[in-house]
Amino acid sequence: MNLKEKLLQILQAHSEKKFRIFSQKLITQPEILGVRTPTLKRVAKQLAQEVSLDEIRLFEPVFHEEFAIKAFLIIDIKDDESKFALASEFVKTMPNWAICDQFDAIKFKDGRFVNLLLSQCLSSNLEYEKRFFYVYYMRNLEAFELSNFFEICLKEKDDRYYVKMAMAWALAEIFIKFKEPVLNLLESKRLDKFVQNKTISKIRDSFRVEKSVKDELVKFRI
Repeated sequence: MNLKEKLLQILQAHSEKKFRIFSQKLITQPEILGVRTPTLKRVAKQLAQEVSLDEIRLFEPVFHEEFAIKAFLIIDIKDDESKFALASEFVKTMPNWAICDQFDAIKFKDGRFVNLLLSQCLSSNLEYEKRFFYVYYMRNLEAFELSNFFEICLKEKDDRYYVKMAMAWALAEIFIKFKEPVLNLLESKRLDKFVQNKTISKIRDSFRVEKSVKDELVKFRI
């Protein structure tokens, strides 16, 4: 029994019909079996002890949960070079925002690989690979200066929903740690209208921001 056959058998045994129906409404593609994330992580941990790097590389997911398992297997790889080789290919295949956002947990001992992955994703034409740039940067703010990130946001021409949502999310998260630089950016009103207003909305939804600051942000809406 190969990895795909073994994994599908495990996933089908843990699938929940109600959870599948609920999840498929949130994530339209690909097809969902209905297995919860804690179970997926546990299965991936078990498989990591048994599968080779070649098996992970050759494994072609079809179901949402298979993509998640492959993501968790790559995240669990210890060697940076092997991990990056698989990660750089996997980000091109991510089918939805959920897999993208789960994969942001990937870490490298050598920061050079973080920069390489960010650079690859920034230059991508694929929606979820490009989204990953913004999601991954907010987890790795030490990768490069905030001022450079702000310039990237200002120059971004990608109008796709999940890219712009990720940019707004990143800016809102950065605001929590570095209030003044983001506040100055919002005050300039140079961001894309959707990104500007969504960033403000996300900041105002946060429990980590004082009400007085939230009230101040309203005047920066476009």
